[in-house]
Amino acid sequence: MVIYLIVVIIGALLFMSAVAGLKSKLAFVKNGERATGTIVRVDEKTDEDGTYYYPVFDIPSAKHGIMTYSHSTGRSTSVWQVGDTAVFIFMPGKPDTVRFLKYTEIFWGPMLLLATAADLLLIGGGYFLIRGLFGF
Repeated sequence: MVIYLIVVIIGALLFMSAVAGLKSKLAFVKNGERATGTIVRVDEKTDEDGTYYYPVFDIPSAKHGIMTYSHSTGRSTSVWQVGDTAVFIFMPGKPDTVRFLKYTEIFWGPMLLLATAADLLLIGGGYFLIRGLFGF
């Protein structure tokens, strides 16, 4: 019984964290500045696992002029080409908050927490619900 209580408590904490993170991300999307960035070059880095390609974008901003953004994740095949474009979002005055304007890029963390919290609450809460119904 103590284990299920711990599961419910962890689920509730994760749920609260997910809701707070979701509210933060929604405020980011609502208040963020959107801009279309263009690839100016594709950096190539080689290590013991092979060669990886990292796109580098120039993103125009109303306050900062042109910002340069280098994507942190490389790919083993170069799907990006110089001149390709992508839509970005960032907080005005904070160029370090640049993100691709994609659902998974922005909401992945809170949604993962929310899914985990729902599972834990269902498991722990279900135990207490069944225990109450059947008198275990």
